[in-house]
Amino acid sequence: MNALKIEKTTYTPDVILDIDNKELSFRGECRPENVSTYFTPIVDWFENLKSIPPTSEKIPVAFNLDYFNSSSAKYIMDIFFLISDINKDFGYNLEIVWEYDEDDEDVYEAGVEFQDLSGVMFTFKSL
Repeated sequence: MNALKIEKTTYTPDVILDIDNKELSFRGECRPENVSTYFTPIVDWFENLKSIPPTSEKIPVAFNLDYFNSSSAKYIMDIFFLISDINKDFGYNLEIVWEYDEDDEDVYEAGVEFQDLSGVMFTFKSL
């Protein structure tokens, strides 16, 4: 499957979705001007993952977001639901790793809230 790489900008995170190399990550701020346009290829990539035979290995999906706006939060939540479906229905073992600066309670609490709302278990990692 083709990797998806989106370069970091002032308003968008660095995104690497490379299942062949088991590197899946979102790093930086997430407040794109057009949220739908920005997230469409990301959501499509996860949808396409459903057609690829799974590996039995645990594959981390790292989220290290310094900031995200409410519009992005909706799409991030959609990604968590997609990951849950991919794991349950297609046999993958994708693990959401919520990374946060140990002094940033807001980002940590946002991760806890995402976990509670999505019903998906996260691994929390302070940096």
